[in-house]
Amino acid sequence: MGAGLIARFHLDAWTTVGASVRVYSTDDRAADLAREFGAKVVGSLDEALDGADVVDICTPTSTHHHIAMTAIAKGVGVVCEKPLAVNTAEAEEIVAAAEQAGVRLYPTHNVRFAPAYGRLHELVAAGSLGTGTVARFTVAGYHPRPWTGQASARSGGIVTDQMLHGVDLAYWVFGDVVRVHAYYQGEIAAPAPTGAVAVGTVVLTHASGAISQIVSRWMATPVPPYRLTCHVSGTGGTVVYDSEWPQEITAFGGSGADLGHFGETPFVSMIREFAQGFTGGPEPRLGARDGLAAIRITQAAAESAWTGRAVELTATEVAA
Repeated sequence: MGAGLIARFHLDAWTTVGASVRVYSTDDRAADLAREFGAKVVGSLDEALDGADVVDICTPTSTHHHIAMTAIAKGVGVVCEKPLAVNTAEAEEIVAAAEQAGVRLYPTHNVRFAPAYGRLHELVAAGSLGTGTVARFTVAGYHPRPWTGQASARSGGIVTDQMLHGVDLAYWVFGDVVRVHAYYQGEIAAPAPTGAVAVGTVVLTHASGAISQIVSRWMATPVPPYRLTCHVSGTGGTVVYDSEWPQEITAFGGSGADLGHFGETPFVSMIREFAQGFTGGPEPRLGARDGLAAIRITQAAAESAWTGRAVELTATEVAA
């Protein structure tokens, strides 16, 4: 569903893993995109869902709820570009409907599938970084001027969009979040004028005792197009990563031996795991409840940034 930039990444991944794909979009870009990848164009949502095993939603966030609920009602599996929905209530409804219907639902947080972050998850899960863990994740990209749809300042803007990548990584690596304190400044709403910039920062306190900070930046120019970094330290060592480096990951303290190098793109790795899940293979590293948790945390961050106060969460509230 959709024919924009994200749809192109997803369609390339589905084609790579051998899926047969049909494309539906409400604008005039579907035919060109489908032709490029050898896919079929259809003219309606019903036609797109008819006989489909999976729908991959790559449309503006405000449309996710309707498409997902329609697909779930028809028993069609759902892949949905982040964020899963515009707010926690809609996300909860989508997840509850999928679970009740027995339909697999996978949100697409593609950064989880970057090899460096997979290795970081392994190191922390194995206890290799010890205790007293403090982490900093940064995400930077071009300000989304060409969005279809709107993101208001009060909605959180960068806090609920781009920062979600860092929030999801922190949640995946360190577990449930119990306290959220956020701040943002700059041109928060989208679409935005040329040259717009914005910065959002959030500090997460995890139930495990770890502390993570996520800094997210919307930049004025498209170069570099995207940059991710992390710096994670504990009593057992430190892990440092920067997507602009030639190497994929660097570790100090004896915990990072035999680190893997970059292979297929995170989008292909993600879609491959989803495809395996849909066809009876192992469940992917990312599920519906992870998508819901990310929205709950980023919504709390938006509230914190708007009010200037920290927001307390219970571990069960985020994980439930």
